Amino acid sequence: MSTEKRISRPIVDENECKGCGRCVAACPKKVLRLSGRINRRGYSAVEYLGEGCTGCAACFYNCPEPYALQVDDGRDPQ
Repeated sequence: MSTEKRISRPIVDENECKGCGRCVAACPKKVLRLSGRINRRGYSAVEYLGEGCTGCAACFYNCPEPYALQVDDGRDPQ
């Protein structure tokens, strides 16, 4: 059994994000925000603030864009 702590984080594809803010509103830890940077589609994409993600995936389940957001749960792919 490993005692190593996993670090989760949301991964946002800035070019797929439409900046609707649903993930920002859904995040219980408030670790996401609209970046203010305009992507190639003309939207302000979401960004992760860098720490505090618990891996709950509320952001993922509330995102209407299928390729805009995923959650890395910190596990090694096998």
